[in-house]
Amino acid sequence: MRPPDSRSFRWYGIGVMETAKHPRPRRARLGGLDAARALAVLGMVMAHFGPTPMPESLGGDVYGVVLGRASILFALLAGVGGALLSRGRSGWRARGRLVVRGALLLPIGLWLQGLDHGVLVILQYYAVYFLLAALVLGLSSRWLFVCAAAAFVLGPLVYVAIRDVSPEWFVEDPATLGDPFGNIVGDILLSGAYPLVTWSAPLLFGMWLGSRNLRAVSTRLWMLWIGLAAALAAPYVSNALVARYGETLVGPPRNPENAGLSNLLSADAHSQMPLWMLGAVGAATATLAAALLIADLLPKITWPLVATGQLALTVYVGHLILLHANEELLRRETVPEATFTVAAFMLSAILVCTLWRLVLPRGPLEAALSAPWWAVERLFRAKGGNPKSES
Repeated sequence: MRPPDSRSFRWYGIGVMETAKHPRPRRARLGGLDAARALAVLGMVMAHFGPTPMPESLGGDVYGVVLGRASILFALLAGVGGALLSRGRSGWRARGRLVVRGALLLPIGLWLQGLDHGVLVILQYYAVYFLLAALVLGLSSRWLFVCAAAAFVLGPLVYVAIRDVSPEWFVEDPATLGDPFGNIVGDILLSGAYPLVTWSAPLLFGMWLGSRNLRAVSTRLWMLWIGLAAALAAPYVSNALVARYGETLVGPPRNPENAGLSNLLSADAHSQMPLWMLGAVGAATATLAAALLIADLLPKITWPLVATGQLALTVYVGHLILLHANEELLRRETVPEATFTVAAFMLSAILVCTLWRLVLPRGPLEAALSAPWWAVERLFRAKGGNPKSES
């Protein structure tokens, strides 16, 4: 089975694909990016279908590797996609696409959060990540790195400081579509599961990565080794610092009783703390590098995974709706049962996505997300605008 010609299309963000409107020379897209998106979806499905809490066993430890890492991979890929989106396009067009996507994803994510599936949805946060990406799109590579480093350090400090002063902000349920505007803003920016105050770090770092030459093998290799080193070192550094300087975070990260500067030493998943974020971003960087390398080496074998990544938004929303419709069928209380359910779901998703891409260029939700901006560009051209002249 031969993959469709990849020269006419490009993907960014959560696998959203853009049709080439103006004929011009373009490099073939990076299939590894789509493969990494598929792996991020797999990790999210594992986290949502698996037992909570994870059992303390070898199987639980292996299965739980994805916890706190798959969602970071999503955020990192949002940054990479935002950086790639700006290449060869005028500034207003690149920013416009990001803003429109964010505006569409925000209500979708909030609506999905209101369903009965027991999952902390990431799409409404993803929408704000796109808005931040549009804001910083014109920064140089150096300043993107500086901003990412600052977010790694300052984000957790702000998070801890505000949680100490106003702990009541961190005990509310996740915001949904019908909530007051202030609650939604507070949840997405500060107190939610994936708040911008700390998750801007993987987004900005992803944008810096996207400004690198991701086609170069040397770039991929240093991403792989440095990413692995950070992922492995972070928990050991955390344990050493906790043993020397204080208690690590215990219990739910949004429990106000656990507030304190000693929490900054934690590497617990979703603690929002620097060492956890560093380790998770390292794992995401290594995963992206491995996907880029393997997808180029084995393009035919990895094509089904690439096709799944191109429909990542559809698969992600689909698994939430299935959980809402029949949570008892999908969510499992033991690791073996969860492994079987995840494997069955992902193999089915890969098959459907592969067949879909052999017939159609976009997934259903991916097409819906790109349609409004396509209409805006057509209207602009019909009125005699020249997008290429803008900067």
